[in-house]
Parts: sequence; structure tokens; C-alpha cells
Amino acid sequence: MKKTVLGLGICSSVVFGITNEELLNEMKLLKQELQEIKSTQSSIVDEMAKEEYLNGEEYESFSSMGGAASKVYYSKDALSLGGYGEYKATKYTNYKNYNTTMANNTRNKLETNIVRFVPYIGFKFNDWIIMNTEIEFEDGGARSDGEKNYKYAIVEFSYLDFLIDKSFAIRAGHILVPMGLINLNHEPVSYLSTDRPTVESYIIPSTWHTNGILTHGKIDNLEYYAGMIISPDAGGFTEGRFIQQGRTGAKVFSDDFSFVGRLSYDLFDGLNIGASFLYGNSSATKESKPGTSTGINSNARVTITIAELHATYKKENWNIQTIATYGALGGDVAQLSNSVSQEISKSVHGEYLNIGYDILPWFFKSSQNLYTFVEIEHLNMDASSDTTYTDNNHFMEYSAGLSYFIDPKVVLKADYKIKDYASQAKLADENSFAFALGFIF
Repeated sequence: MKKTVLGLGICSSVVFGITNEELLNEMKLLKQELQEIKSTQSSIVDEMAKEEYLNGEEYESFSSMGGAASKVYYSKDALSLGGYGEYKATKYTNYKNYNTTMANNTRNKLETNIVRFVPYIGFKFNDWIIMNTEIEFEDGGARSDGEKNYKYAIVEFSYLDFLIDKSFAIRAGHILVPMGLINLNHEPVSYLSTDRPTVESYIIPSTWHTNGILTHGKIDNLEYYAGMIISPDAGGFTEGRFIQQGRTGAKVFSDDFSFVGRLSYDLFDGLNIGASFLYGNSSATKESKPGTSTGINSNARVTITIAELHATYKKENWNIQTIATYGALGGDVAQLSNSVSQEISKSVHGEYLNIGYDILPWFFKSSQNLYTFVEIEHLNMDASSDTTYTDNNHFMEYSAGLSYFIDPKVVLKADYKIKDYASQAKLADENSFAFALGFIF
């Protein structure tokens, strides 16, 4: 391009009889313009190709969020693009827990899936006001045939962050609920197993996003969140899943609110400990929108309590994550159960421990990591024995496998999982193999 412009300038000087001095000045002006054009060419592709994103290092987390979700906070440009994705293959062996033989036979077939593709779009209005948005395409995207299935496209979060000070900021909009480990950071490079831990899917219903306002910040080694969110819809509560099916999304009619708070502390190099707590009220939504009935006429009002303790240790070859959580429903739970025709338990609890160890340094020095890991989960989704078949809601999960980080931003996973129901359960134990390929960008 430089040669072309310069050539045109010389030709014009010959044609129009420009003097040497005028030609020199014109060349200087052309050179200055070229430098200005070069300095202002900053596209999304340019940002993705910056050295800091290609040097094999992990992205930096902001306020316990995923590295890719945090990119806008560290970007030198106003506009930032990031994201993550997961591809997965799962094969059950002798699955028996559906009501028909045909359904069980289908479940036993190999399932391959684009589990999710998630772009992040961020924008810095100035050095203290930031917009951050996550758009999720689940199971390949959305369907338009009206069937109920898991294919969808949604805004998983979209908020404005007002970074008043390092120790105090205000986040408002559609937000991730700051509880546990996975809900804030559910990118596939943040955990070793092919699936997110069940404890943080059933009891802390990751990914849990809703409308609300939070304060957050960091004081020395202590990071905190505190704020108010729209409560989940009690009309969606189901047996064995606690509040999971009551998540409301972005558009909701509700006067029910919950307080949530989270603390995490870097105790020493590699070890982080923390806790979170939520308390609020919930009722069944009678209309999904004005004039459209949900078919639930319950006036039951319930309270929601969730508390958890968590810890992570990531140092040298070790990668360890653990959590213990408890959930309870109070108020008119019995009345709600009758209204929604579900046996809803008043209390649940669950724990998991994932221990990973990088074995690659045993063989050679590398920037890559190969973790061998085991994960043990315990869930009691009916701790108060409110359901007819209590043991159907009481089970252990055991997983073992490998997690190969080809790059800190690309991981290949394989594991074998056993779901072991309690002794009096009417459900058969489940066994499955899974392979997954995950990435962030």
C-alpha cells in the first residue's frame, strides 16, 4: 500500500510539474497519513492476535469470573471479544431408568453434541464503566418448532460494571449469582471433569443467572460480593432438583427478592478458601405474562436458604477443588407441593472433592499439562425425607479420568463416571464414558 500511494504521488508530481521541495513536502504528508492509518487500524481480529493472547499463558480472572469472561477488564481497546466452547461425546452402558425400553435403548446410543458455544462481548465506555455480555448457544442453538428441548440461544449475562474503586464497584443488570465455584467461572478449562460437578448443577443451579444489583471488590487478599437478586420462581421447583427449574432468566414478573453474599480469601500461595450465602422469598408465578396463565393458582410463599463452603488449591502439580453446600425451603412448602403436584423436599445437601495431579513433568518438561483426576460427589436431594422414594434422591457419583491441557486455553478430557444410588432406590445405577474438547478464546 505504501508503494502504491508513493508511486501515485510521484506520478502526480511529474504530470502537474510539482517542484522538488513541494514533492518532498507531499511525501512527508503521505508518510504521516500512512502512519496515522496504521495506528488507528485496531479490529477485533487484531485484538485476538495480540501477543498477550498468543503467548501460551492463562487469562487473568477478574472478580472470580472466568478468564475469557474477564478479558474486557484487561483489554487495551474499548471493544473486546472472547468466549468458550465445548464439544462432547457420551456413551452410557446398560441405562435402565427411563419408563420404556425404547427410551433406554436411545439413551444407550452414542451421543455427540456441541454442548455450547458462548461468545463474550465487552465494551469500555471509559476507564471505570464497563459493559460485559455473554450470549450462549446451547446444544447447537435454537429451534423454532415449539418443541420443549434443550436447544436455545440466550443472553446468559449482560451488565454494567461501575468500577468506582478497587475495593468497591457496583454491577447492575442480568448477572451471574455469586455462589460456589462453578457459577462464576464455568468455562471448560476451569474444571477437570467432562461435566460440571452435579452438586453445583442441582443445589447451586449453575449456570444461575438473573436480574439484580451487586456490590463487589477486593481488599488485600479478600474478595467479596453482596447484593439483591430476583428470586427463582417457586412454581418451577421439582422433586430431586431443589430450586434448579425455578430459574427465571432475563424477563420476569416477580416481587420476590433474595440477598446473596460471597467471600473468598487467598490464605497463602495456591490456596483459596471461601463461602457464600443466600436468603430470600419466593412464590409461584401465576401468569408468565399478563393474560397468560401458568396453570398454578397457589398462594404459597416459601423462603430459600443456601449456604456453601469451598476451597481450591492450585500449586505446582496439584489442582484440587472442593465444596460443601446446604439448601432449605421454609414457609408453605407443603402447600406448594400440592399446588405443583411435586414432592418437594424441605432440605438438601451435597459435597464434592476433585483431586487432580499433573503427571506430565514425570516424563519431560513442558508448558502443557496432563492431569489425572478423581472426583467424588455426594448428594442428598431429600435430606428431610419428604418424598415417597427417598433413596431415589440420595446418591454418590464417582469419576476418574484424564484432562490434557494442550494449551492453557484448550483442553481434551476423558472420564468414566458411576452414579451409585442409595440401597433402597427404585433406580438402577448408571455408568458412562465421556470425551470432551473445550476451549476459551
